[in-house]
Amino acid sequence: MASYRRRLEQDLDGWIGRGLVPAESRAAILDSVGEARRLDVATTLSIVGGLLAGVAVIAFVAANWSEIPRIARFALILAAFLGAAGGAAWASTRQRAVTSQVLLSVAALIFAAAIGLTGQIFDIAGDPQTALRSAGLAAALLALAGRSPWAAAVGLVLIGLGELAVGRLFDASKPWLGWLVVAAPLGALTAVWWRSQALAHVSGIAAVVAVLTLERLGRGHEEITFMGAALVLALGAGLARAVRERFEGPPSVLYGWFTWGALLWFGVAGFGDRLRGVPHSLAWMLLALAVVALGRHDRHSPVTAAGVVGLLAAGAVLLFNLGIGLMTSSAVFAGCAIVALVTALAMRRRRPA
Repeated sequence: MASYRRRLEQDLDGWIGRGLVPAESRAAILDSVGEARRLDVATTLSIVGGLLAGVAVIAFVAANWSEIPRIARFALILAAFLGAAGGAAWASTRQRAVTSQVLLSVAALIFAAAIGLTGQIFDIAGDPQTALRSAGLAAALLALAGRSPWAAAVGLVLIGLGELAVGRLFDASKPWLGWLVVAAPLGALTAVWWRSQALAHVSGIAAVVAVLTLERLGRGHEEITFMGAALVLALGAGLARAVRERFEGPPSVLYGWFTWGALLWFGVAGFGDRLRGVPHSLAWMLLALAVVALGRHDRHSPVTAAGVVGLLAAGAVLLFNLGIGLMTSSAVFAGCAIVALVTALAMRRRRPA
């Protein structure tokens, strides 16, 4: 909303200067658009303080209090959760959106801790992966109930931690449920729907990381898995690019992350035995060059950066596949850097004032 308002202000000034819009209509048009609330320093500190308070409650309850009965510990956990959730509901009825989101995020964190703490209190054995997934699902339900993108982001993080649990990610004996593969696109759609850039960042990262969980399904055919993931992420980037003008910030964020993911997994696919070699490296370089051009055309810095990094990585892999040593590779990159810098300097000097 803020970026749209800035563009609208500039457009209005131009339209007024050309006589297309009367000057007295400018204020009314801008008032009809409104302006997104910006978090000041005091509000930001309040948010950080609220989240730290929630973490402090979790750490306090997690302590092994030999002098406090088990039932009392359980009651304290339950009271902390109900207090945070109830406070969020109260803040929502008072139109205090930031307070409501902070309290819902704290409630989601307390619930996640409560699963493990309840097992500790009553000596119940459990699976950490299942606990994290369950906590993530509970946080997602809290987010939907309170329309809170922050709680949804917490849920995605918890689900991701459950999927990437050490010793479980590549364990073929454990059933693959694909939680993150489903949760990441749902989080991205929710971020666009709720117009939350924070949730869009978490969802974009989750979509890129979710590819790791597909490794077990495509074992023996990793190249196909990674190339398929790159294609899906590229399609997602194209879709986000197409709607970014309509929905403002979140699709632009997803456009950047999906582009990074597409280039990353396209490159990783080339490390397998089937695609390894010069042709894949050249294709990777051409794709990275196209991404740089697209990023420059769209004036989208994260996309341009993804292309530049992909170009450097593809160039390094190409030199390795050609059998060129490190010293020669260093000289090649240094020469390319000098040519690029000299060309940029010459173009800057020729640019008219």
